[in-house]
Amino acid sequence: MAEPTTEQSGKTAAAQPPGARSADEIRRDPLVAAAIASHAESVLDAREFAGEVTLVIERERIREVCQAFKAAGFKYLVDLSGLDYSKYPGHTRERFCVAYLLYSHEKNQRVRLKAFTEGAPVPSVSLVWKTANWHERETFDMFGIEFEGHPNLERILMWDGFNGHPLRKDFPIRGIDTGARIYPEVFPEGGGPKAGSTGKDVKDVNVYKENWDRDRYGTSPIGQIVGGHAPAPELATKVADTAKPTEDAPFHDPDMPLPQRMELAVSGDLKTKLFAAMAQTDCTACGWDCEGYADALARGETKDMTLCVPGEDETEAMVRKLMAAAGKL
Repeated sequence: MAEPTTEQSGKTAAAQPPGARSADEIRRDPLVAAAIASHAESVLDAREFAGEVTLVIERERIREVCQAFKAAGFKYLVDLSGLDYSKYPGHTRERFCVAYLLYSHEKNQRVRLKAFTEGAPVPSVSLVWKTANWHERETFDMFGIEFEGHPNLERILMWDGFNGHPLRKDFPIRGIDTGARIYPEVFPEGGGPKAGSTGKDVKDVNVYKENWDRDRYGTSPIGQIVGGHAPAPELATKVADTAKPTEDAPFHDPDMPLPQRMELAVSGDLKTKLFAAMAQTDCTACGWDCEGYADALARGETKDMTLCVPGEDETEAMVRKLMAAAGKL
């Protein structure tokens, strides 16, 4: 049976670097030829980078292909991990990928296999390599990719009921609090804390506002912050080692009075002026360092102008003045 070309597989591969071997040439390489001899139709694409071969395998056949590679001498599963290509430029395949890094001690060579999925379960290879058991559990935990035939597919790092999958590209960078384990008497499995329900101030809980149930694992929630991001006042007395003037920020000095700092930043853009208005301690009580908070305000990542705890009213008043002058109030 003739080996399928990239065009026949219905997938569009990225352009190969000049001088690189073609997919058909890689398929004929003795390194992989024996393992894929009976599975040519399952190899959707073949690439080579930095001397390492990567084969894209049809999802439904990945277990069989892995068994063939183990029989061909690739007895060591170095790693199995998930990938989220949703933000990858020019990507045309399914969103998620499981990557298998195989090693042959006899050949002293590595081969990478990839299987793509948009939500359909990927056959488990835990019966091919026992070490895949925990690798697949971690990939399920972090990406929500399910593995068909896994003996015990449950979370391995996060607790049952945790909201979403932290390594997905759409998972909020700041994370999502969930109280299902910490407060089981208050929150059902999958439920997170609601403002005021833990006895804390309503601003002190970063939550997804709705309940998050297991049936919705296919879409990660959008993190919403109740009442704005809450500062961490316990950090406000800290002065970081980075709190010192630089060539680009001569005002970055916690001992310099605010009027002098603003004078040094008078010709700067909005971010620079906001940066100068901060307390310059880089204490991170606001969730950023001083420059990061200024950048977040300037870009609209946050509209909360009350987070510079060590700067107190002086900083807040200046920030409001600068934002008003920039038409952002």
